[in-house]
Amino acid sequence: MRQVRCAACEEPFTPQKHVPHQRFCSKPACQRERRRRWQRQKRKDDADYRANQAAAQKRWRANHPDYWRQYRQTHPDYTARNREQQQQRNRRRGAAPSGDQAATAPSSPAIAKRDAYASQKPVASGTYRLVPVAGSGIAKMDAYTVEMRVISAP
Repeated sequence: MRQVRCAACEEPFTPQKHVPHQRFCSKPACQRERRRRWQRQKRKDDADYRANQAAAQKRWRANHPDYWRQYRQTHPDYTARNREQQQQRNRRRGAAPSGDQAATAPSSPAIAKRDAYASQKPVASGTYRLVPVAGSGIAKMDAYTVEMRVISAP
């Protein structure tokens, strides 16, 4: 039988005769890598699959609202490492103050996971022009900093 190299661990293996184009050996770690690569490619190429995955994740988050809060409380090493990595990302982007000013600076960047609008006054009905304002905030979803000017009043 012919031997091929595993695409994950690069060790030689004999493919199964019923799987002529087998690229991964049967080790559990290599099979996990095979599935991970397949899933990454599927998300990249298939919009329906991507939407279904996003919906499943949204349902899971809704059913487990305190998961990450509890995880961070029980894994302080993870929390410290994540905080350090975020500070490094902020410095690379030029978003965070450097040196001793970082702890006291009131202008540190906003890091958001969701769209948020916290105004004391409600916005009046009318037609508005939204102009993106360049900023140093970091957002994970569709959060934008905008300048709003009234074009016409009701």
